[in-house]
Amino acid sequence: MDPLGTNKIMAAVLGAALVFMAIRTIPEFLMHHDIPDVPAYSVGPLEVVVDEGGEDLPFPQLSWVSAMDAERGAKVFKKCKSCHNIEAGAPHGTGPNLYSVVKRKSGEAAGFGYSSAMASAGYEWGYEELDGFLEKPSTYMPGTKMNFVGLKKPEDRAAVIEYLRIAAANPVPRPEAAAVPLTQEAENATVEPEGGLQIGVPTEGEAIDGDEDTMRDLEQVEPLGETEDIDQPEPFEAADDEQ
Repeated sequence: MDPLGTNKIMAAVLGAALVFMAIRTIPEFLMHHDIPDVPAYSVGPLEVVVDEGGEDLPFPQLSWVSAMDAERGAKVFKKCKSCHNIEAGAPHGTGPNLYSVVKRKSGEAAGFGYSSAMASAGYEWGYEELDGFLEKPSTYMPGTKMNFVGLKKPEDRAAVIEYLRIAAANPVPRPEAAAVPLTQEAENATVEPEGGLQIGVPTEGEAIDGDEDTMRDLEQVEPLGETEDIDQPEPFEAADDEQ
């Protein structure tokens, strides 16, 4: 290639680069704005208000019951398989066999050496007891030998408990969601029609709310007179054909 052609290519590349820089720089120059030293407003850290006086909702709530999924529970139970069996007649592992554990008395799996804390607990492994124990065993039952950190997610606990529930010759029924008790304010609340209007008939002696001026005007309206006081047209007399 001759030097002239090379120069043309270099000039084209340089020109394209200059055009690209101009496209980026010109809009910024035209729309330049100064950033104030003091911002117009600032957003501080969000404050989370926790109602410490609130009561715990009864167990189980609908969300917990809805999360009872045996298929998901089988996946969660893989964390437990190194210590527990769940098949009927399978031997104990590091922990007791969990076949038919739901509604079973604590510390009653024949042939397993329980800790004194578990043996003397006297629990029936209902849904709430299993949920509390699986959340963090060492907190729920101090002194237990079960070295497991627990399942933090309620959905995981509900799922694995459902998996344990069906691992039985005669599975116990699924739990019903507990009703949420109404607060005193909710019990005393009244329902108003849309728009805030209250429709009803006032009882005897009850004043009717209204504009005072309008009520005064209504009181000053005079009643109509009797019918005979109104001018009546004279009766029409037929023409005498004989005249």
